[in-house]
Amino acid sequence: MVYSDSFNKKVNGLHITGLMIAGAAIPISTAAQNIGAALLIISFLLTSKTWLEIKSVCMQPFAMAGIFLGVLLTMGILWSTASAADAWGFLLKMRAYYLAPVFLFIMCRGKMRSYLLLSFAAVTAISVILSCSSAWLNHPIFRAESGDWYIFRTHTYHNFFAALLGASVLSIIISKKLSKIALLILALALSLISYDILFLVTGRTGQIVYLLMIFMILILWNWRFGLTLCFILTISLAIILPKYSPAFNLGLTNAKSDFAAYTHGDSNTSVGLRLEWHKNSIRLIQEKPFFGHGTGSFKGEYERLVGTDNKALLSHNPHNDYLWLGVELGVIGALSLVALLLAAAWQGRHLKPAWRWTLYSLLLGMGVSTTANSFFTDNITGLAFVLLTCALLSGPLMERQIP
Repeated sequence: MVYSDSFNKKVNGLHITGLMIAGAAIPISTAAQNIGAALLIISFLLTSKTWLEIKSVCMQPFAMAGIFLGVLLTMGILWSTASAADAWGFLLKMRAYYLAPVFLFIMCRGKMRSYLLLSFAAVTAISVILSCSSAWLNHPIFRAESGDWYIFRTHTYHNFFAALLGASVLSIIISKKLSKIALLILALALSLISYDILFLVTGRTGQIVYLLMIFMILILWNWRFGLTLCFILTISLAIILPKYSPAFNLGLTNAKSDFAAYTHGDSNTSVGLRLEWHKNSIRLIQEKPFFGHGTGSFKGEYERLVGTDNKALLSHNPHNDYLWLGVELGVIGALSLVALLLAAAWQGRHLKPAWRWTLYSLLLGMGVSTTANSFFTDNITGLAFVLLTCALLSGPLMERQIP
């Protein structure tokens, strides 16, 4: 079918609208995030010559890993112990990964990726500024709380998205030749992001992930000098944070208290419940290590294992996606998530440094965060991961790699 130029321009405008809505929504709104993704799917279906180009996109490593996960989950329905509604519901829940070829297709057209990345960066920066401002004024706004100054999203998401922005800023600073004004602005932005994550917002996982991202970028940039900087930074933070960071101290105090309670038999704490969920999930994996209990089966199998007397101990997920997919699809299910990360890393190996380091920061953050939270299966972070990964993979290649 041949489309007119005016129609193609309208579709192109729909691409841009969907990308901007989806990017801006990542740090603030799940509903708007889904609306943006839906607009991208619609614009994809309206694009001319879609089916000729999508074949090559599907052969890209990250797209193939997403499709493989979809096939695996679909097959898991055949032996699932869950109801049909739960099995198909979980398959639908993971839809972002099967749509990776669609998002890659759109991001690769011209510089479409820029609309998503710039809108994400702008709104994430706004959330950091609002978080800091509310703390300095001691006036909680939106979802912020006194002593925990996250904005829009809870501290887990706030810190993760701010950390990714901080990693991208650092990548730009050390990989590009910048004017003094641009360097000053980015340095101030990095300082503000670091202050927000490490001193104001209490998410422990986000703080650890942010530091891991920074360390990795420094080592990738210059491994000898980078290791030295990482060592100096670690010593400095070990001295500064316990003295001057209420957010760090609150997280550390809570973690110590939770561990102490757990050793005395009280598992009804943030850390204690996670440890119980993880322990019982491993028991479920040991029951069927090769194929698992089937797609969507976690909730029912977990209730079967632990009973329903202790409501606090019950969970719809183990807050660890490797274990979640391990319970439902066996070892291969857990490895499918690792495959997503490795496929994206391999596909992005020839990107220009700032793009590659930002991509690797995202992959590292997802891989680590999902050991204590459901980042792959959560619609907020799962969809954000796919969108941001596709955008970064569509970035410019190093000159010697361009055909």
